[in-house]
Amino acid sequence: MCRGRGAALAGVLLVGSVTTEALGVEAQVHATTDAQFYTLRSPYGDPELRRRRYTQTLALTVHDIVSDGGVAFAPALSFKLRMRMDADFGQESVERDPRSARRYIPGLEQAPLDVMYAYLEGRHLLGGLVGFRAGRQYTTDALGWWSFDGGLLRVDTPAFVAVEAYGGFEQRGGLPAALGTSRFTPDGVYRGDRRDMELGLYPHYLEESRLAPAYGFAIESSGVHFVHGRLSYRKVINRDTVIVSPFRRADGSFLTVGGDRVSSERIGYSVRASEESLGSVRGSVVYDFYNQVFSEHAAALDWYTTDELTLGGEYDYYYPTFDADSIFNWFSHSGMTTALGRVELRPARSWDVAVAGGAKFFSTEGDSGTYLAEAQDPSREPDRSKKGTLGDAVGRASGRYRWGDGNVELRTSGETGRRGHRVGGDVTTRQTFDGRYEGMVVLSLYDWADDIRPLRDATSFGYVLGGGFLPADKARFGVEWEHSMNRLVGQRYRVLATLDLTVGP
Repeated sequence: MCRGRGAALAGVLLVGSVTTEALGVEAQVHATTDAQFYTLRSPYGDPELRRRRYTQTLALTVHDIVSDGGVAFAPALSFKLRMRMDADFGQESVERDPRSARRYIPGLEQAPLDVMYAYLEGRHLLGGLVGFRAGRQYTTDALGWWSFDGGLLRVDTPAFVAVEAYGGFEQRGGLPAALGTSRFTPDGVYRGDRRDMELGLYPHYLEESRLAPAYGFAIESSGVHFVHGRLSYRKVINRDTVIVSPFRRADGSFLTVGGDRVSSERIGYSVRASEESLGSVRGSVVYDFYNQVFSEHAAALDWYTTDELTLGGEYDYYYPTFDADSIFNWFSHSGMTTALGRVELRPARSWDVAVAGGAKFFSTEGDSGTYLAEAQDPSREPDRSKKGTLGDAVGRASGRYRWGDGNVELRTSGETGRRGHRVGGDVTTRQTFDGRYEGMVVLSLYDWADDIRPLRDATSFGYVLGGGFLPADKARFGVEWEHSMNRLVGQRYRVLATLDLTVGP
């Protein structure tokens, strides 16, 4: 059945890509096939997962549906589509059987098919002022990556300001007819199709049977090359009736909540100013209306000291927020602040190095200095009236050297503090032979320790051996073997095979 579905999908895209020269339409079809075989054993010994994943994507891009002979800024119409099937034939039937209490995974499918994006786009309409998108699409700004089904209208005004307005439904998993995924929904919830599940079975797996309306707007600078700013607002509505307590009431029923209510509502602003001979400044801030907090704010500075040397610094604050239906909203959680200084050196085209270092701070509930003693003595109750701060030293370094047909790259990172450490790095070497053959070797070594859970300390070593073959332009076949090991999980193996094909200009 999966093979038939994939063949039908390929046929649709290939038929859609056939064009005639008289129309002047350009079409491109791109296909990728990834096969992964790996085995994972739980640190506790059971269960052991054996996965056999086949991921197939097919994309169609049609340009110049409406165009004006290549004239710059002339009205243009195009269509873009990408679909994905992510099949796993290594699953066991008990993982999809609700009667299996130990192994059942709600929402798990053997061969889910989703539309990553599919939209019609118009540009430079009505004198070059108006553009639009209709269909499934992505947006990315200070509020993060997000996907929705609907329409977006953009107006570029003569005053160097562009205005966008959009509305539709948030892309979510659990709606079979929508061919969607929950990848871009807010954190903290586990949703899907509960039609074949009893009410009291896995109550934390929330019902997803109704569309989630969403709308928003953005105002950004346009046509000014040295500065760009964007203000974004977005609101999403939950409409399903969901269980709000995992425990039955005295009459055997569950407490539920329904009706239209906020899923997420946020506003954010980002700005970047740059000057080629001097440097750049970046900043962003996000406010969460549901939690009534500034959940994110960041700033960064780069100074182009010379053509070879760049000095910089960055500051970032992140406070975790969740979908309004998530139980995590009831638990205490705190923000994390990171401050780093950076140096980037590019003395020649053949090599470059970069070093960054600084500190990371965590707000804590209770006195963090007593965490270890409380973990070792369960009878000790933490004093939650106190607030504390934990600080870690963090750093990273990288370097790369290039020659004619290859390169070698080193990446290292580390974080250490009062609670433990995590340090390590990896070396990657790539080489091309005769323009058609590729080779890759990766070596990695990491060590970590947790003072509160000393039994979880370990040193992990891994390596990857890979190769590729380019039989023709816009075609590549590759294979990778990965092996990692540490005392917690033993030996882990993975084989990855990839095939990329592109037809069209």
